[in-house]
Amino acid sequence: MARRARGRSDRYPSLAGFYNADERRIHSRELDVGLWWRETAEGPLHRAAWVRDTGELYVVRLGPVEDGGGSVEVLARVAAREQLERLVSGWRERCGAPRSLSWLRARAARGRVPVRASCPERQPARRGGKPPSLPFSPRVSARGA
Repeated sequence: MARRARGRSDRYPSLAGFYNADERRIHSRELDVGLWWRETAEGPLHRAAWVRDTGELYVVRLGPVEDGGGSVEVLARVAAREQLERLVSGWRERCGAPRSLSWLRARAARGRVPVRASCPERQPARRGGKPPSLPFSPRVSARGA
């Protein structure tokens, strides 16, 4: 199991480490939330996505591993797609612009809540033994949603 770096958010040294740290991520559908998040015009690019089964909004740095590529930062945990869409409303207009990654982190911070409160599948099971389900459509890009 991958170890997470300490700090404000959960961090993983690689995308593989992120997925392997919680098996639900491997089998979950994801919603893409942009591919060109960056701090500066020439800065590294990041892809953002939301993992349905864990409620995690994360960014992964693109590029070679020796330059930090592949590292993952979990920005927030959001239980439902509708909440995610409200949280990052306007992302299509911001993605790709300088300081867009700071914008995404600030928006995500508004939705940062304890895991227990945000992820129904980590809550105790309801009557019948099943956790509540999250509304979601098949793995699609948010641009096509």
